[in-house]
This record gives sequence, C-alpha cells and structure tokens, in this order.
Amino acid sequence: MDLPNDVLESVFLRLSMFEVARSRTVCKSWNAVLCSRQFLITHAESNNDDCVALFSQEGRKLVLYNDASPSWHSLSLDFLPVEFTDVISAAGGLVCIAGKSHGTYNICVANPVTRSYKMLPHIDEMPYLPAGAMVVSKNKAEGECSYKIAILLVDGVALFSSLTSAWVKFETLLPCVPQNPTFCNGSLYGLHYTPLSPWKWIWRIAYTKLDDACCSKEAWSELYHQHWGEILDILHQPCLLESSDGCLLLIGGLGHSYATDSCITLIILKLDLTTLEWSEAARMPHEFYVHFACNKDFKIFGHNGNVYFSSEATPRLLVCKFSVGQTTDDELWKWVEDCPSGRNYKTTLLKRGKIQYYSFPRHGSFGVAHR
Repeated sequence: MDLPNDVLESVFLRLSMFEVARSRTVCKSWNAVLCSRQFLITHAESNNDDCVALFSQEGRKLVLYNDASPSWHSLSLDFLPVEFTDVISAAGGLVCIAGKSHGTYNICVANPVTRSYKMLPHIDEMPYLPAGAMVVSKNKAEGECSYKIAILLVDGVALFSSLTSAWVKFETLLPCVPQNPTFCNGSLYGLHYTPLSPWKWIWRIAYTKLDDACCSKEAWSELYHQHWGEILDILHQPCLLESSDGCLLLIGGLGHSYATDSCITLIILKLDLTTLEWSEAARMPHEFYVHFACNKDFKIFGHNGNVYFSSEATPRLLVCKFSVGQTTDDELWKWVEDCPSGRNYKTTLLKRGKIQYYSFPRHGSFGVAHR
C-alpha cells in the first residue's frame, strides 16, 4: 500500500543526507518527494551533516567524511558532463567544478546530493589554475542563500555572484599570482612571494574585498606590518587557511635545512585580523610528523576550524582539532582512519555549516535554497 506523501516526508526527514541521496534512486515516487522544494528546505533546517571531501578525477566522485558519525560516504558526479574534472572550490555543500570542451573552458556549480548543477557564464580569460575560493551566505531577514566564487587569473581575480549571475574582473599589480585563496570576514586573502635568489624568497599576505562597486577594479593589497619581523619567512612552503573564529591560519615547515631539504616539524600560526597579532596555535608532534617528513606531496586543508593533513604515504587523514577546544597534544591531534588515498584523489571540502540544498532546475534559472 502506498503511503501518503506527508507520511513519507516525516519518515525521510529522519534520514541523513547520504541516505536521502541513495533513497532517491529507489523509485519515481520517492524521488519526487525527496526532490521537492519543501522537503529539501525542511530537511536542510534540521540537517547537521558537515563533511570533508576528497575528489577523484578517475572515478568522478566525492568521498566524504562525516566527523559526527564518524564514517566515509561516496557520492557520484556522473550527472555532470564528462569534461568537468577540475575542482576549483567548495562550500556549504556546493562544488565549483570546471572543464575544457571544444576549446572552451566551462565552469559550473553543482550539488552532489541533489545531483543538479548550474552552468556559469563564460569567462573570456583562462584561469591561472583550477584554484579559487567560495563562500555561501544566508540573508537573515529573508532566509535565502547566495554564494560568491573567486577564481584566480594570470593578471587578476574574477568574481561571480549568484545574486547578479555575472563575472566581475579585478586586476592586480602583484609580481605573481597569490596562492591559497581564502575567504575570511568578507575579504579574500592569499599568499604571494618575491624571489630574492634561487633559494630564498619573501612571503607576504595579500587581501582584497572584491567589492562589486569598486570603480578602480584593482585587487590585492599587501597585509604586512614591520613588527611582524621575519615571521612569514621562517616557514617553509607556507599554506594559508581560515579558522572558525574569523582569524587566519598559516601552516608551514619549521627549521628548514637547505642541505637536507627537510624540516623539524610543521607549525600552525594564527593571525588575529582585529589586532594583527600572531600567536602559535599548534606544533605537530614528532610521532605524527614522521609520516609526512619523507613525503613532499602531502596536502594541507582546513574545514570547520580544523586543519587536515593528507599524504599518499598513509591511508589516514591527520586532523588538528581546534574546533572542540582541546589543549593537550593527545586531544588536539587525531588520525581519521580508512581515508581513500592515492594520486587520483584531490582534496576539496564541503565546508562550514550545514549542507545547503540548492537545486538547479534544468531550464537554467536558479532555485534559491534555504538552510
């Protein structure tokens, strides 16, 4: 006997987002209920799933880790055109992904849970790398969500807003393209360097507000104070991330030796953007660092205030758990077991906050989702 839709909805609301995604494939009637706008909005309001994701180019899928469970789940991206293989950024359950077809570089925003996507307008200039930053925000008064995507170009930044459905280009006069683009407190931050010699360079933090109303359309100003001294230069191959409390995290190798091309350990520094003061947030204990010291191809990424370290040398993720306020090394540093590893996985993330149930209709206009 078929159950009424309202009864089905009350049952489905108890499912996790992964179970919702799997249940959509059972039959047409279930799919209709699980894809309805009202169900997606209601489920999103009660959904607390918050996931880190690894992207596989070979399998065209996301492998997600839910810290609350804790467990790994897989979501296929086979609903996307085959050329979309370059993950640019992700936030709030949305993934910005791109690909080249017939000489044209196309970019879209996809929701892997609802298996829907939206093609973005064409950019005249080829991105410098498939790298950028994404932020999802919610209008408190209306409860509607919107997002912005910043993509790095050779000579500037291209910014897309879902509110205007258009790209705006901001030029830059920096000597090189900033690395590790990160949205924090409404501004975009990145790292850039000036070479002094083949073996030494100066690192600086650059930032821009990327205001659509900016008349000059010039981006990237340096964020630097003399009292910092050489704090940015003591780190080897630094990486810039956002913390959960509106600060910036700088992670890099400490005590690097050019003779052996090795470091003592990895250190995490924290910059308070209000006072512009640096502090040491954490230092990786030796028993963890030995798993990364011999592998130069490990990745560092942030999620919900935590810092993750991924290496091909170990089938595990190492996490520095700032989000729960631990103080001792035993509480701060933890392994995430059974991590899919290998060269085919690229780290991305569905970061900060609940999964957003955007659903992009096939006719091309936006369906605005709510949390």
